[in-house]
Amino acid sequence: MLDPALLDHPFSGALLLCYENDRPLQGMIADLDWRYNGHFSDLMKRQLLTGAKGEVLYSPLNWNEKPLHFLILGGGYLESDQDRPGLSRTLFETALQKFDELKLPALTLSTKDWNISENHPGIKERGLWLVN
Repeated sequence: MLDPALLDHPFSGALLLCYENDRPLQGMIADLDWRYNGHFSDLMKRQLLTGAKGEVLYSPLNWNEKPLHFLILGGGYLESDQDRPGLSRTLFETALQKFDELKLPALTLSTKDWNISENHPGIKERGLWLVN
């Protein structure tokens, strides 16, 4: 379920993680997909989003006349539904690099999806906001 704090916070978008074989979607992307009428599922159906390792997709979305910015990274293939991998340093560094390149306003990300804490380098410096 979507963290209620996310809806209370004036967030401008999210840094999301998606895997090739996450069907149905899991984690924060699934919660946001439900909240935003299947937006991310639709991207997958149209194969604009696959979850392939190293994939990076920027998906802007307007909601209630407010622009939202979503940066989705592909995590590759999960060996087991039960085993969500820990943080991939390479994947997270790619995310931060794209965040910087796109000059996006501060985004939120899920500590559970990314297996990360506030103390991780790059979080505070970039104004990323963590939710559970």
